[in-house]
Parts: sequence; C-alpha cells; structure tokens
Amino acid sequence: MFQQRMTLSDEAINLRERLAYTVTRVEAVLAALPPVKLRPWSEYETYTARPPEEILEIVTADLAELAPQVQTLTSQRDQLEEQLGSLPRYETTLRRLLPLVPALIDLEDYMVTAIWVERRYYEALSAITRQLEELTEGLCEVIVGEMDQDAERLAAVLIFPKTHTETVNELLGRENITQARLPAEFANQPLAQALSQIRQRLQAIPGQLAEIKTQQEALTRRWRPRLLTWQALLQDHLAQIDVCPNFGQTDYTFVIEGWVPEHQLGKLETALTHEVGNEVVLISPPPGDEEQAPVMFDNPRLVRPFEPLVGLLALPKYAAIDPTPLMAIFMPIFFGLMVGDIGYGAIILALMIYLRRRYGTRPTLRSLAEVLMIGSAWSILFGFLFGEFFGTLGETMGLRPLWFDRGHRVQALFLLTLGIGAGHIVLGLGLGLWEAIRQHSRHNLLEKAATLVSLAALFLLVAILTDYLPHTYLTPAVGLLLVGLAILIYSLGSMGFFLGPLELVSLVGNILSYLRIAAIGLASVYLAMVANALAGFVGNILVGLIIAVLFHALNIVLGAFSPTIQSLRLHYVEFFSKFYQSGGEPFRPFQRSISLTEHQ
Repeated sequence: MFQQRMTLSDEAINLRERLAYTVTRVEAVLAALPPVKLRPWSEYETYTARPPEEILEIVTADLAELAPQVQTLTSQRDQLEEQLGSLPRYETTLRRLLPLVPALIDLEDYMVTAIWVERRYYEALSAITRQLEELTEGLCEVIVGEMDQDAERLAAVLIFPKTHTETVNELLGRENITQARLPAEFANQPLAQALSQIRQRLQAIPGQLAEIKTQQEALTRRWRPRLLTWQALLQDHLAQIDVCPNFGQTDYTFVIEGWVPEHQLGKLETALTHEVGNEVVLISPPPGDEEQAPVMFDNPRLVRPFEPLVGLLALPKYAAIDPTPLMAIFMPIFFGLMVGDIGYGAIILALMIYLRRRYGTRPTLRSLAEVLMIGSAWSILFGFLFGEFFGTLGETMGLRPLWFDRGHRVQALFLLTLGIGAGHIVLGLGLGLWEAIRQHSRHNLLEKAATLVSLAALFLLVAILTDYLPHTYLTPAVGLLLVGLAILIYSLGSMGFFLGPLELVSLVGNILSYLRIAAIGLASVYLAMVANALAGFVGNILVGLIIAVLFHALNIVLGAFSPTIQSLRLHYVEFFSKFYQSGGEPFRPFQRSISLTEHQ
C-alpha cells in the first residue's frame, strides 16, 4: 500500500486558527498583568480531558469579561506615566515664562503663546516681531526675557488676537520657531492657573498609579492561574494538531515516526500495548539514521548542574562524547585551585546555598549555584593544603600548609598548573583519537596521533633540557619530534607544511594558558595580604577592620566570578577543541506544557 503524510481537514485548519488566535489573546492579557507568584489553579485537572471547542468557548467568555478591564487599566496607567514624564517640562517652562506675562490680559480675544530662541538669533526675533505687527496691524505684543541661568537662550511671549492664530502659526512655521504648546486640558487659560493645575496634577498622579497597580494586582490574583492554565491547554491542543502532518497512513495502517530515549523504550511499548493492543509494532531506525537523532543529556545527579554550562557552547552531536562528566571533574578543581582559601571558600559556599534555596525554581541559576557550591568545597580543601584562611590571617592563628605555601613558592605553583594543563590537553587529544577510531576517520586519526607523538617529544626535550633526564635521550627525542611533525604535516594536506608547525606552537600555547590558574590564585593571595597588612597599619582597630572587610569582600567577589569565567574558558577553548563535536539538536518530547505547574 502507498504510504502518505496525513493532511489536515478544513475543520482542523479552522480549529487551529481559532486556537492560535485565542492563545495570542491570552498571552497578551497575561503580559499586561503584573507577574505575581501564585499557586496553580486547583481546577486544572477537570479541564484536561475536555475537547478544544469547549475550552475555546470558556476562554472566549473569560476574555470578554477580563480583557476590557485590563485594557482600561493599562491605558489609564500609560496616560498617567506619560503625563508624569511630560508635565514637569511644562511646569518648568511655565514657571520661567510666568514673570514675563502681563497680569491683565483678556484671554477671550487674545492668544498667548511662548517661544524661545538662542541669544545669537536675536535679530531674527526682531524681524519676526516686525512681521507680527504687520500681520496683526499692530495688535500684538512681544515680551522678551532670559530663559536660562547662563542667559544663552531668550524666551519670548507672543500676545495677539485669536483671529490671527492661523497666520501667526504659519509665520512661526516658516521661520522654524518652536512653540511651547500646553496639553489641551491646560490650554486657553491664564498661565498662572495652568501652572497651578499642572502642579496639582503632578501631586495626584502617584496616588492614581498606586490605585491602578492595586486593581491590576487584584485581577492578577483572581485571573493569572486560570489564564496560565488556558494558555497551556490551548498550546497543547495546538501541538496536537501541528504534529499530525508528521504521521503517515495507508489504507490499513497508521505510522508514527519519532524519537524516544532508549531507557524509556520498554515503558513506551508497554503503554502502547495497554492502550491499543498487540497490533502495535515498534521498528528501530535503519543504520545511518542515528545521526539525525536529537540529543538529551543523561548524567548522574552530581553531574547535571554542569549540563547548562555545556549547553551554553553547543550540544554535542548524537553518539559523540558528552564532555559534561569531564567538566564536572575538572572545573571545580580549577576553581578551587584559583580561590584556594578556607575563609573565601566557606563564604562562597554559604552564599551559593542561599542562592540555591532562593532561586530553586530557576533551573539555570540553581545549576550555577550548585556548580559553585562544589567549587567552593574544593576551595576549602585547597585552603587547607595551601594553609590559607583569609590570606595570611590563618598563619597568625597557627594554620600551616599541608602541602606548600603558594604565596611563597610561586615556582612550585607554576609547575603544578603546567602539569595540570599538560594532562588536560593530553586527555583531550586522547579523546579526540578515540573519536577518530570510532568514526573510522583516517584523517583525524593521523592528526591526533601525530599531535600526541609531537607533544610527547616536546615533553622529553623539556625534561632533558632541565636535567630531569640524561642528555643521551636528546637524539631519540628530536627524532620522535620530527616523525610526529612529518605525520602532522601530511595529515593536514596541502597547507600542512605551514599549518603543522603552527598547530604545534598553538598546542604549546594551550598548555601555557593554564598558567592563568596560578596567576589568578596569586592575585587572590596578594590582595588578601594587602587587606591584612592595611588593617594592621591603621592605628584605629575599627577603621582597620572596615578596610580589611572591604578588601576581603572585593576579593570574594573576584573569587566568585573570575575563576568561574577562566575555568569555562580553559574548557571551551583549550580542552573541548581537541575532541568535542558540536551540532546536536535538543530532544523535545511531545508532552503536556510544563507551564501548567509554573504559575508565577
């Protein structure tokens, strides 16, 4: 039988249009209401099984009641906020112009308008005055005064019969003169009265805005959970219609194509058998189709907080190496090495515990807090190894390093970070070699193997030149380097003669980049030393304590941000580039809208 894609009937297309239009209206009303944390709507479950047509009728009735109220309040708020922004300018202008206007003016027959010009254009103002006198046959008055304190601008009040308003406006327009026009509700009245009303209006607006906010919050408490439920249900019905064209059908069969996590395949088969019977057949995709499969992380609980950090870069391709467990191992260690202080680590740990509890409903912030919690635990551990508690304060309390004092043994710290960097890079190259073997990629296999051989030769040369190995190994090391470099040049193709040596130099640069771990750690140590030293230099104990607290607080802030950023950089740039294959599409299961339980 010929299999074809399912098509939507005219009725389904019409239903979809109605659903889309209604969910847009619901979202518009939700956007106009202030977001307030509320409990989910208790009656949600009673509507999940109802048909979409019935849901549409209920939602339409709710919107007919709610939308006009929301629109009225929003319009009133916008008008008040606009007045709150514009009226102070009119108040300032009137306050400066008022002394220039004669007290006795019959406004029933005369128009009063204000203009201002720069002092250097005073001659132009004189010319306009003469033209006004001609247009009004002398029935006008032009009063000029200084507008600004620096006397750079002049203000002019024009008084003329109302019958000449149109001709005067045309004259001012031709001369590009800007008039100070009051809003309609304050126009056509004495300036002193307009100024008084504007001031009264400015005093009343904050109270009116507060009243509107109270009414909006009342609507939110009553309607927001219900609206979020309608939004989720309508989106679910839309998704059910939109997914239909992805199905196939013949005269006697119905075909659904999709992806499911392998560990849930048995659960899916059991559910389908229970609902439909034994007439359902599950067929695995043919070889090669796995490359089109979406990606879903599946890591232990301690590793999951690091998944968003990997996702910031890009998801790995399907069946490629997931670097999340490796990041979960190395990133906290790098963080701990850079902070390396018991006191700083304890404070960061306490802050992250608070942030995790405070923002536990926000996945990204919760994950970042958990990552820094693990890193701060390593910071406390390295603080004991380095003998640091708020810098040198631990030394005065009898604390001694269990390993070495990094503030005084800088060379040892540099060697440690270089060793970590070399091991990290070698691990990345090894993973890249393994990926090449799995994918049967001869080009990548030669490149990674040659890079590893060249790097091993460089390690041997460094050990020989620093007298860690006898000079009898010099010739084999040089030969090994030449062999590795030759293979690397061959694997890189026509440009390999230039790219091969450059790749090797870049690799050395990658290892040297790990010195930033030592540099940031030393900067933290020395800043803590300065804080403690300044506190001791000041004669007043209270002032010294304040100075020390401020410097240590700055060090803690830097210790939270800089090590995090630099640890991520070392992974993204130096480590991942050796093996990571990005380009995976996220797995988005067909399921109910998650917003049903996120009523905020």
